[in-house]
Formats: sequence, structure tokens, C-alpha cells
Amino acid sequence: MKLVSALGTEEKIKKTSFKILDLKDGNDGYGWDFMNWEDVENKFLVNGSIRMECNVELREIRRKSSRKFDDQDVSDVVLVVEDKKFYMSRLFLSFQSSYFRALFLGNFLESAKSEIRLEDVDSESFQFYLEVLHGESSITDQNIEQILRLADMFDTPTATRRCEEYLMIFPTKISLKTKTRLAVQYLLEDLKQKCLNEVRTIADIPDILSIPLKELDFRLARSMLKKA
Repeated sequence: MKLVSALGTEEKIKKTSFKILDLKDGNDGYGWDFMNWEDVENKFLVNGSIRMECNVELREIRRKSSRKFDDQDVSDVVLVVEDKKFYMSRLFLSFQSSYFRALFLGNFLESAKSEIRLEDVDSESFQFYLEVLHGESSITDQNIEQILRLADMFDTPTATRRCEEYLMIFPTKISLKTKTRLAVQYLLEDLKQKCLNEVRTIADIPDILSIPLKELDFRLARSMLKKA
């Protein structure tokens, strides 16, 4: 961040590593050093205005949830993920997922509980996963691997299929290498064939074959080598 005077001179404001606001000694700032106000008035104030330039880096944009899962009147089970509660229907989840069918209808202690905690899952990913199950267009380049992981963990064909459709149909910046890795990792056969068809030059092959052997399907690798 910097201040620019009418004469073109400028002064950068030093960024600090702390976020402590202390007005007593006049030296601290909330993430940035304070400047002496007299210096600001004398050097940078023109007709009551100050010109300030800031470079802003967007590290993450959190989108608004497409659907809330907080309707207690139509739910018969609460799934707790981290510090968030999701009010769900046992019947709906059992229909979508063999994991939840076994959890709710099998001989598990959890089957009799009205509130169940899920481990090894983060609440944001679970929110995306549930939105996809409920028909929302919530898949993005940024969250598709999170959704695929949960679809695989909970054995949810609908979510897996929608992720595969996204990778095959929608415009995306996801690389061919990443698509191939996901196709092999999550057994997305249609996507695997599409990735093979998109290998058009010899230059494409080394990038895909750089995927660790344990993650690369042998038949796919052989087919690509034949293209060479």
C-alpha cells in the first residue's frame, strides 16, 4: 500500500506481521504501520483528498451456500461435521449411499442415535457433497476433488457421476493430466476414454505418464504409448 502526492512522489506504508491496534504510542497499526498525520497533511493532502494505491491479492473467495441443511422439522437425523450440524433424512441418504444405508439400517450403534458425528470430513466439503446430491450445480474446478473424495468414501454413485459429467462436458481449466489422474483414481471409465482421445501429440504423453505408477492405469498407459 502506498500514498501518492500531487507532485508524483510516493511513500510506501510498511506491512506489519501483527494485528494490534494501539493508539497510545502512535506507532502501531492493524496490519500496517500508522503514519504521522502531519506528514500526511503536508505531503499528500490536496483539496481535502488523499490518493492511496493498494495492491490486493485475493487468496480465496468463499461462495454462499446454494442450500441450507438446517430444517429440523423434516429431518430425522443430525450429522455433525466439525462444528456444523446438518439436518438430514435417513431415507434420502440411504437411497443415495450404501455407506449411509449400512450406518442407518445396519447393526451399528449409530443406527439408533439421532445425532451422529462424521470423522475425517471437513464441513465445507460435506456441504458441497450434499448440495450435489440434492441437485444443485455446486461443482467447481476448486472443489471437485473434495466432492469426488467424499463420493468415493460414502459410495455415492450420483455424486460421482455428476463429477464425471462436469469434467467431460463443462469448460474447465483443469489440466488433462489432472483429469486423467482423477479418472483412474475414481474409476471414471468414460472420462478415461475421453482423456485418451484428447492425447493428440507426443508432447502430451510424458506429462500424463509422469503420474505415479500406482495411480496410473496400466491399460491406459499402454494405450497412450501406442499413440506415440
